[in-house]
Amino acid sequence: MKKIILLMTVILAGFTGCYKNIPLENPVVPAGLKIVPQDESGLSQEEGDIIITAHVKKGSYVLSPRTDEDRYTFVFMINDKELIESVKGIEEMESDMHEEEGEGIHYTFKKRLRLKPGEYSISLKTEDVKTSPFNLQLTGGKLYTLRFEPVYGPIKMGAKKSFQHGVSHSFWQGVRDFNVYLNDVIFKE
Repeated sequence: MKKIILLMTVILAGFTGCYKNIPLENPVVPAGLKIVPQDESGLSQEEGDIIITAHVKKGSYVLSPRTDEDRYTFVFMINDKELIESVKGIEEMESDMHEEEGEGIHYTFKKRLRLKPGEYSISLKTEDVKTSPFNLQLTGGKLYTLRFEPVYGPIKMGAKKSFQHGVSHSFWQGVRDFNVYLNDVIFKE
């Protein structure tokens, strides 16, 4: 009986290694959101542009190997509409960020959207974590930059805060949350 259970465990482990997500080649854009080219020069007075950037660096493990061909999915949510894009990674050894030093795969999401003036509820969902929604007021004729910077480290549930709380950890421990910057000023921690 023990041999059968061991054999079934080995077979199931083999099947989980064969599992792979089907990548999205083109972003899924909901109705009402307009994607414009990054280098668009003219701004409309009736609409505002927002450039959204997010990035993540992932490690490659023995049991969960990652290559630069593997895709990473970013889901940008604005007023409950989802902009979904799976991006290819770049194998990277060096990084400007201390938390991202070392070998890994770097994934970057960058889009420019044109929206009507008003208040929007915005959040970002990745394979690792979902940010809590926040509200952003946009006016026409302006260009906004919204940057999501990853905070790496284990998620601490119910743990008391120590002097190390908030200290960034290695990307090998996964993405815990994102800090949000609006026009290069911290907007949400």
